Amino acid sequence: MTKPAAKLRPTITLLTDFGTRDVFVGVMKGVIASIAPQATVVDLCHEVEPFQVAQARFLLKQSWPFFSKGTIHVCVVDPGVGSARRALCVEAAGHRFIGPDNGLFTDVLSLPGAKAREITSARYMLKSISQTFHGRDVFAPAAAHLAAGAAPAGLGRIVKDAARAEAGGVVRIGRRFFLGQVAHIDRFGNVITNLESAEFLPLAVKGIQAKVGFEAVRLRADSYAAAPEGELFLIAGSAGTLEISLREASAAKRLGVGIGAPVELEVW
Repeated sequence: MTKPAAKLRPTITLLTDFGTRDVFVGVMKGVIASIAPQATVVDLCHEVEPFQVAQARFLLKQSWPFFSKGTIHVCVVDPGVGSARRALCVEAAGHRFIGPDNGLFTDVLSLPGAKAREITSARYMLKSISQTFHGRDVFAPAAAHLAAGAAPAGLGRIVKDAARAEAGGVVRIGRRFFLGQVAHIDRFGNVITNLESAEFLPLAVKGIQAKVGFEAVRLRADSYAAAPEGELFLIAGSAGTLEISLREASAAKRLGVGIGAPVELEVW
C-alpha cells in the first residue's frame, strides 16, 4: 500500500530593516509561532539599511524565486508605518508577499497574473494595532494565518492601484552609455549594482568601464580569487548584476559610496 505523501510545512520568509539588536524580529517570530506553529520561518535578511525600500526590493527580487510555490514572504521596510499607506498581500507566481504598499512589491506586481489585496480584516491582525509596529500587529499575523490555511481572499479586497516605484531603473544616456545605481552593498563590501550582467557584458566586445564615486573601473575578473590584489574590478555577481569588488577588501569603503549612488557604465 502506497503511503500518502507527507504534507509540506508552510514556509514564511522575513526581510526587514529591523536588525538584530532589538526584539522586533523575535517578537514577529513569536506571533507567527502562536498562530502557525507548524510553519518554517526563514530569515532572509534583517540588515537592510533603515528605510531603504529600493534595497529591500532588490534583495526580495533576487531571493524569492529560490523558494517553493506556496511560500509566504513578509517584507517590512516601512518608513510610512502609521500613516495612510495600505498593508498589502500580493499573490504572484504561486507565492504570496505581505508588507507595506510603498513600492517594495513593484517587481512581483509586474509578473503575469499578479494581484494585490489590501489587508483590512481585523480577523487576521492582532487585537491591538500600534502605530509603530505593523510588522508584529498586521504583517506577521496575516502571514501566519495564511500559513495555517486561511485563504488570501479573506484578508481584504483586491486593489488595482498598488504603489510602484518610478525610480531605480537603468537609463540609456548615450549610444554606449548607461546610468544605473548601487542597489546593495554586502558584508564583504562588494558594490552590487542594478545593471544586469547578462544584458551588458555581451555588449562589451572590446571593453567596459564603470564610473562609481571618483574612480573608473575597467578591469574584469571571472572570480574574486582571479583578480589582482589592491585593484578594483568588475564581476558578474550571483544576483545576476554587475558588482564592483576589491579582492579580500571592501570596494565600498575604497570608493566611498553607498546605496543609491549613481553608476555610469560604458561599453564598447
